[in-house]
Amino acid sequence: MIVRHVDAKTLGYCNAGLRRWFPRDGVSFEDFRRIGVTTEWLRASGDAMAIKLAESVEVRVAVPAVSA
Repeated sequence: MIVRHVDAKTLGYCNAGLRRWFPRDGVSFEDFRRIGVTTEWLRASGDAMAIKLAESVEVRVAVPAVSA
C-alpha cells in the first residue's frame, strides 16, 4: 500500500520531522513527496510516527468512505 506526503500532512506531521526518515534504502524525501513509499517501508524504519502513519493509511483504505 502506498503512503503519500498528503497522508502525513493529514496527521499533522511537519516536513522537518518527516525528513528524518530519509534518505534510507535509496529513497529520498523528494521521492516520498512525488511518488510516496509503501507501508512496509515505513514500518521497517522502526520509527513510531512512521508506523502510526502506515497504520492510519491502512485503516483509511480498509474502511470505504460513506457517501451521503
